[in-house]
Amino acid sequence: MDVNQEKPTIKGKHIAITGILAFYKRQDAFDQIEACGGFSQNNVTQNTDYLVVGYYRRNSIHGEKSNKTRLAEKYIRQGKKIAIIREDEFLGMLWQTM
Repeated sequence: MDVNQEKPTIKGKHIAITGILAFYKRQDAFDQIEACGGFSQNNVTQNTDYLVVGYYRRNSIHGEKSNKTRLAEKYIRQGKKIAIIREDEFLGMLWQTM
């Protein structure tokens, strides 16, 4: 990362989660987001800054994208600035903020 490049932050950002997280239960992740000054969201909206993508049980979704991911991609195509990130990227942001 370039020294002058701004590091991603949670503070003031709206964050939604899809899938199952490996390191946190969903409510615990939401609690951590809010403790770091962010806003947790149950759904993706046009105000969402980050969508954290966990993993899926094979039986439940059969390798397809979640509805939240498809909605985030739709908003991105419309010009909204939503970053779709993996859980490890989210954890890095979270741990930087703590």
